[in-house]
Amino acid sequence: MKRFILSFAAALMLFGFSAGAALAQEIVVANGTGFTIQRLGLVDSNAGGNAQDLLGSDTLASGEGLKINITGSPKGWELIAVDSDGGQVNWQNLDLSGVKKITLRGDGSAELE
Repeated sequence: MKRFILSFAAALMLFGFSAGAALAQEIVVANGTGFTIQRLGLVDSNAGGNAQDLLGSDTLASGEGLKINITGSPKGWELIAVDSDGGQVNWQNLDLSGVKKITLRGDGSAELE
């Protein structure tokens, strides 16, 4: 009986950890680039597919932020920002585990908090 209880408890813990990994995660993408972002895309590299423009017909001015939600694995994401001149910066293979905010910088770097 003791072995059954320990096995059951271990199974619950494993289920809890795997279920928690797939929960939605809210992240703020902050524009600290010094220019307006015309298009902002996010794609789960593990799932494949194309990035969809998160801004639609809006823009993200410098100093502004956008709340986004991701689901699935927090690892392997790609973020794409495009300015009004068509210049594009990609941040690839991002690990968003525990990340609440991504600040994009004008030098092409990003700060994950």
